[in-house]
Amino acid sequence: MSSFQPRKNPYVVLTVLTLATMLTTYVEAMVIPSLPYIESALSANDEEAAWIVSAFLVVGAAVSPLFGKMGDIFGKKSLFMVSLLVYSVAVLAAGFSPNVYYLIAARAVQGFGFSLFPLSIAIITEVFPKDKVAMAQGIISATMAIGMTVGMIVGAYIEAYLGWRDMFHLAFILSVAMMAISYFSLDQYPPKLKEKIDYLSTAFLALGIALVLVYLTESPYRGWLSSAQIATLLSGIALFAAFVWHTARVSNPILSLGVLKRRNVMVANLAGLFSGTIMFTLYLGVIYYAEEVPPYGLGLTVLEAALTLLPATLAMMFIAPLVGSATTNLGPKPVLLYGSLVAALGFWMFIFDRGGTMQLAIDSFVTGVGIVSLMVPIVNMIAVFTPSEEVAVGLGFNTMMRYLGASLGPVLAATIMTDNKSWIVYSKSFNPETLVTEAGPQAFYLIFMMGIAFSVATLFVSFATHNYRPKAAEA
Repeated sequence: MSSFQPRKNPYVVLTVLTLATMLTTYVEAMVIPSLPYIESALSANDEEAAWIVSAFLVVGAAVSPLFGKMGDIFGKKSLFMVSLLVYSVAVLAAGFSPNVYYLIAARAVQGFGFSLFPLSIAIITEVFPKDKVAMAQGIISATMAIGMTVGMIVGAYIEAYLGWRDMFHLAFILSVAMMAISYFSLDQYPPKLKEKIDYLSTAFLALGIALVLVYLTESPYRGWLSSAQIATLLSGIALFAAFVWHTARVSNPILSLGVLKRRNVMVANLAGLFSGTIMFTLYLGVIYYAEEVPPYGLGLTVLEAALTLLPATLAMMFIAPLVGSATTNLGPKPVLLYGSLVAALGFWMFIFDRGGTMQLAIDSFVTGVGIVSLMVPIVNMIAVFTPSEEVAVGLGFNTMMRYLGASLGPVLAATIMTDNKSWIVYSKSFNPETLVTEAGPQAFYLIFMMGIAFSVATLFVSFATHNYRPKAAEA
């Protein structure tokens, strides 16, 4: 147990951390509806436009473990403020991008904002009583999905009335306000470790995961099995293997292998990988289908498509505290099993009943309940089974795994849509000029089947969980 006694009201701290975490996912999502306009304005191609999104994920996944480790050594508030400062400057720079390469670079630096999530979860373990930690973790975990939906809805509005540059300018104002609020609302949480950072193991891990994410981003454009792509993937795997080898031989690794080998930590990291894929399969599958022209989709606008996800967002917002309480009272295993089954049920509903906006909203609601029921116990398992002096870096590693899954989902969905096109006639006068290809019914069937497959994979992984009551485990 830590001797640290928080001076700030825990619920004020929770509110601040929740808003900060939501800000980063909001900015990430607000870009998605505007990608076609940004691509046109900056004379970019589809591959470059994909990097506007992926650069954020690649850097975020790579630096999360490092910033978690630095939070354990130098203090969580200090690293939280540094992450928010770097993030805010990068958001401002993005709004003044003269070309697509400048915007991609600014988006890459914004990836440092991903560190706010593991640092927030680690701070929660400091300020809340043990029987309330899972509930608070659940609220912060749900903000990832909430920020995604809010970002897509608000981003569509801002693009329509102000333009894409003002999206970043307004987000910068919010970021500065968040910095001021955070500075005065958070305690100076004492460092847990007094050691030097092993930057070599950090470099192996960061570069390895970055190369794997580069492979995923580039594969739809350069081929999954091209020689250059295979070399990129193998290099990433080799660097990760070097991380494991080096970590076993040093006294102060970024995260000890003994922690990573713990059963519940392994389950949480695998489930985090799968849940990231599940969440983005839901968002991308619904958005693609809702915007696809009839008869293959619903033909909705970007804003209408984003609004169909609102019930799923509300489900996550209101159910997350209940899931946290269930995790505290029942343990994580039954909650993970329940979440896996409900997520699979939601995707099954998409396959057989998605003929209108109401059906799409109901299906999204059910799937959202399943997803939030996975996210909450995952972070609690990491917080409970990682030594207190390594909680932030353990959560950073789990965040990295989650965003690896988040990168995998869109790439697989895009590949499925590319490989399963159907012809559609845009004019009553039938001639070759009025024929275009769109993602057909088979594409959406396979995307939602993919959601079921990853939900079932999470179910099987969850059976390996060693169940516990969080309060008893902490004691």
